[in-house]
Amino acid sequence: MEIEIKELSPKKAQIRFSDTTATAVNAIRRSLIADIPKMAIEDVEFHLGTVHDDATSTDYDLSTSLFDEAIALRLGLLPIPTGSKNFRFKDKCTCKGEGCAHCQIVYTMDKKGPGIVYARDLIPLGDPELAIAEPDVPIVTLGAKQAILAYATAVMGTGRQHAKWQVAHSVGYTAQPTVKVSKGEGCTEACLKKVVNVCPTHVFQYKDGALDATNPDACILCKECEHACTHGSVKVDTDPTAYIFRFETDGSMTAREALRLALENIVTQIDDLRDSVVSLG
Repeated sequence: MEIEIKELSPKKAQIRFSDTTATAVNAIRRSLIADIPKMAIEDVEFHLGTVHDDATSTDYDLSTSLFDEAIALRLGLLPIPTGSKNFRFKDKCTCKGEGCAHCQIVYTMDKKGPGIVYARDLIPLGDPELAIAEPDVPIVTLGAKQAILAYATAVMGTGRQHAKWQVAHSVGYTAQPTVKVSKGEGCTEACLKKVVNVCPTHVFQYKDGALDATNPDACILCKECEHACTHGSVKVDTDPTAYIFRFETDGSMTAREALRLALENIVTQIDDLRDSVVSLG
C-alpha cells in the first residue's frame, strides 16, 4: 500500500491510498469510526433548589428551559482534548475504577442568567488544557433569575460504545477516478467546450483547440462529460487499486493523531488474532 497525503489540517484529512484493495481501506474507515479512544462526559450531577448571589442580593432558581437529561446529552457530545493526554479506560486503571486523574476529568459549571450557557462555561478542575475544544458551542439559555450549577465527569470510551466517543466524522472513500481524453472523429470545438461547461467540479480545461483533464481527482463520476460528448472523446472510469479517503475530527484530537491511532489499532487487532490462532495449536 502506498499513501499520499493530499490535504491535512488539524481537523480534516484527504489521503490517496494506492496499490491496495477496498477491504483494506474499509478497515481503516471502521477503525476511525469505532475504535479510537477519547474522553467524553458520562455523568452529570445537577444541583437543585435556589442559590443566593450576595453581590446582587438576588435569589436564582436552579432550573432551565430544558430538562436536565437534554442538557446532559449536549454536554456528552462536547469534544474534550484527548490526543496528547495519557488517559486510561476506567476499568483498566490502577485506581480499580474508583476514579482518578488518569482515568477521568471533572468539570464544574456555575452560570447565572440572563444569558446563554456556552461550552466554555464548563471549567475543568485541575489542568486548564482540558477545556472544551469548541468553546462557543451553546448549551442552554438562562432566564433573568435562572442559574445552572452542575458537576460533570468525563471518562474514556470508543465510538463502538456510543457516538459521543466517536472522534472521526464524515468518514468515507471513493475509488480513484480515471479520466481519459481523446479527440474523437467528428468531434467539434463546440462539443469539447460543452464538456468543460457541464462538468460540475471543473475537471476539464479547453485551451488552444485541445481538451485536457487538468483536475481528474475532482471527478465525482457523474459522467455528464461522457453524455455531453457523443463522439467518445471522454471516458470516465475508476482504478480498482486506488482510493481517495476523507474524514474530519470533532476537535478532540488532530486528524493526524486520529489516523495514527486507527492504524495502530488495526495492527493490534491483527496481532491479537494471530496470537489467538497460534494458541489453538
